[in-house]
Order: sequence, then C-alpha cells, then structure tokens
Amino acid sequence: MFLTACQNDALPEVTGGGNGGAVTAEHYINLRIVGNSHAKTRATFSDQATAAENAVYDGILCIFEGADEASATLQTAVAIDQLINNPGSTANSQDLSITQRLADGTHIYQNKLYVLALLNTTSTGFKIGGTDKNELLLNGATQKGKTISQIQQLQINSVGSTDQHVGLFMSNAPQTGYIMPEVTSNYIYETKAAAATGSRLTINVERAAARVKVTNETTAISAINLDGDENRHPTIHRMTWALNKYNTTSYAIRNGSTAADNWATSVGIPIAFDTTVPDIFDVYRQHAFNDGDDVYIAENTTSGQETEVIVEVQLKEGSFLLGDCYKYDQWGQVIIFFTSAEAVINYCKEMWTSMFASDHEAIASKSAEEVFKYPSFVIHDNGTVTLTLTNDSFNDTEKAALSSLSGLLSGFLTGYRDGKMYYTYKIKHDTNHEFGVVRNNAYNLTLQSSSITGDWRPTP
Repeated sequence: MFLTACQNDALPEVTGGGNGGAVTAEHYINLRIVGNSHAKTRATFSDQATAAENAVYDGILCIFEGADEASATLQTAVAIDQLINNPGSTANSQDLSITQRLADGTHIYQNKLYVLALLNTTSTGFKIGGTDKNELLLNGATQKGKTISQIQQLQINSVGSTDQHVGLFMSNAPQTGYIMPEVTSNYIYETKAAAATGSRLTINVERAAARVKVTNETTAISAINLDGDENRHPTIHRMTWALNKYNTTSYAIRNGSTAADNWATSVGIPIAFDTTVPDIFDVYRQHAFNDGDDVYIAENTTSGQETEVIVEVQLKEGSFLLGDCYKYDQWGQVIIFFTSAEAVINYCKEMWTSMFASDHEAIASKSAEEVFKYPSFVIHDNGTVTLTLTNDSFNDTEKAALSSLSGLLSGFLTGYRDGKMYYTYKIKHDTNHEFGVVRNNAYNLTLQSSSITGDWRPTP
C-alpha cells in the first residue's frame, strides 16, 4: 500500500493478463506500506505529513472477482493481521512489508482478482463479519456481491482522527483508468515464507480527510490607528478560528472525479452554524480552534456552499486587552477606531462646534459639555450601536434636537465587544477549481498584519 497524497502521480501500475489463480486453502499475498519519506508526491499533505497522519493502526483487505474491474464483485474481506496484532507500532514504520493470509472462503476463481484496502476503519463503521465471517460490513450491513462503483457510493460518518490507535481513514486512491490493482498469480503464494520473499503488491491509498490549519503571524496591525493616533496600533492578544459550512461525512472512496484533476464530489449539504450570534465562539466552543490547530474534515465541493474559515481576533494595546471598541465612520470621510465610549464622546465634544452644531439649530448655542453630558452606549448583537444623549435641563425642542443628534451619531458607529473582530476566508483549492475542500489535501491559512485591512466585522 503506497501512502500517497496525490492520486495522479506516476506510480507503478499492477497489471496482468489472465485469471486470478487458484486459491484453495491457505494462500498469502505480500503487501508493502511505504511512508512519505521514501517518495513524496506533489500534494502538500504528503510533503508536510506528520507521523500521526501517516500512522496505520488497522486495515481490511477486500478481494473482488470478475472479468474486469467494473464488473468484479466483492467476495471476501480479511483484517490485516500484523496491524491488528501490533496496533500503532510497526504500522508507523516508514517502510513496512506485510505478509497477509487471504480470507477463508477465497476459492478457485475463473476470472480476475482485484484488491481494495481500507485502513484505519475504527471510526467508519467498516468491520469484518457476516454469515461467512469474512464479509465486509458497514454499520452491520454486508457489502458482499457489490461492485467497486457501489462501494464507491458508500458513505462514512467520520474521516478519522490522529488520536492514538484511531488514525485517518484511508482507501484506494483512484488512478488513471482504474481504482483497484489486479492481483495476478505473481502475487499469490501457498506459504507465508514464500510470500515474504516474493513480489510485493503496491496499492495506492489516500486519506479521506482534508487538513485545515490557521496560524497567526501578525505583528502590529498598521491598518488600525487607535483613537486616531497614527503612532498607536493594536496587536492580537488571541486568535481563534472556526469552520463554517464543512462536511464530516464522506464517500468511502473518492467519487465523481478523475485522477488528473484532483477534484471530487462531496456528500450532502455541509454543516453551518448561526453566524449572526456574536458569541458563537464562546457558546459553541466546539466550533472554535486555536492558533496552529490541525482540523480534519471531509471534502466539500458543493457550489455555493463552499467551506469558510472564520477568524476571530481579540485586540490589545501593549499588555492591556481592549474592551468594547467603536469604529466611527462618517460617510466614509472620517474613519476612526476608538478604544472606548469615552474616546468617542471626547471626539464628538471636540468636533461639536465645527461639525455638528449648525445642523441642530435648537441646541447650537449649547456647549459641548451640555450636549454630551449624559451619554449611554448599547452595542447590539449585530454590531450596531445606539448612542443616547440626555439632558433633563433641556426643553422639549432642545431634547428633540438632542435625540436627532443621537440618531445621527449612532449611524456612524459600529461596536466591537471586548475588542473582538472577525474575518471570513473561503478555502481556495486551486486555480482550476477555485474554492473547495478535497480529501488528501492540506489547506494552510496564515494570518499576517498585511491580511488585516479595514474590512473587519463585529460579528462572525
């Protein structure tokens, strides 16, 4: 089994002519697992794969029989002994040969044999069982007699994890022209000893998981001037991130694509959470990940439902966390990021005579101290702000003008609770397919100071 991260690399193809050979009693096949240090492919997942991502803890070997791959049907399945007996140890080797006894019931076939490997099946629902005790089961249902196209349509509810003795689920990687290599008589032996020294069968497999990671490499955020001071810029105290519109369910084998285009068809409508809730990262903490975390998900190539990374940053100045902050945007002509409600009021006081008084004739003669004597701020769930100005010493006409000024200023403000702001990025797969997530690929987003512009949002 060749652990490859890109199914369209040129790898040795297993070919053969004629029948699969007579298998009447104990017969063995010699397999090979090769880690990525021996041969790296063009895909980033393999180039950057960790030992945990390469680990194989258990496996099932499935034998199909038929005149050709398309019509061949699943006959028997067997657990790969050396993986079951030594979970997580020898299976982590960079180069491992396995001599595997074929399942009882594998008999004389008049047609060709083909092989399918399913690795790290613990979380998928795949098991060995059935009436003959050598059938492939998925969630208790036998898959015996199915073709590879039918197996390809099977859905698994988990792509696995890198937890000990679990591993990321892997299965045959579709190659140009075939999915399963043919098992010719050259690869079948009557004794374990003969198989161990004989020809090895290489199977190309790939992970069903896609890896997503977000890391923070920001310094001072030069796009944000605090309280209008060009020499004051915030830094990020903490960055967390979440996935929106993602899949946990996957096809057992890559489906709906060719080997050359590194694309796939995803299962169903992806999972989304309510991004209108401002504390989504707290209430639904299971959605939030920390700086540098690796997250494994299934592919999502559904048009219009592309997977998004939502990044939350909490700002600080020096060693002090920012509290509730306000962006002041006066018709796009004056934009200031204020670190407090007090800073907003101080600015309004400074600009009262020159900018606001003439438009509010009833209170134009009042001092800035009188106009802004009793302010109150409310930041709403969507980030809008209600600024209320009151002064009981004003008459009704003056109070109406004060209310009008309050409404005007409220329209200029956007609130950021606890100094938190949000950015959303769609995951770009490649230049041909644009946005999407495909199995066996790694997607790394790096948040840099230059990435943070004025397009921040107050809610996820």
